[in-house]
Amino acid sequence: MDRPLGLLVVVVLVAIAFGQPSAAAVASVSPIVVEMTEFRFRPTTILLRAGRPAVIRLVNRGQIAHQFQAAALHRLPVTVVDTQTRIEAPGLEILRLQPGATATLSFVPRAGGRMPFACTIEGHQEAGMTGALVVR
Repeated sequence: MDRPLGLLVVVVLVAIAFGQPSAAAVASVSPIVVEMTEFRFRPTTILLRAGRPAVIRLVNRGQIAHQFQAAALHRLPVTVVDTQTRIEAPGLEILRLQPGATATLSFVPRAGGRMPFACTIEGHQEAGMTGALVVR
């Protein structure tokens, strides 16, 4: 590639596809902005409502690449949008952002609970780059 991509998305392929939230439903939701820096997410706790569209705008304000990985999203339909790409997938494995990059992640949480997320680049999680999706 001639230039680095601002976003790398690795999706989990699952056998059963689920419905995506409508564009109108997502458009009516104010995004929750989550900043990624060395070595933390801000905010670390993201409050969501079960059955309602969630829109999270991830912004890498750090000097190095960071990732967002939440096991709860592995089998949940998601839409990821950045300046170059729009991807709808039956699950999200990892969302990686280069320094200065921004991506918007949309999904509908199905059930309540506390679902951890982390930057899974070697050493980042261990340095404290973790958080939780709290769904009520």
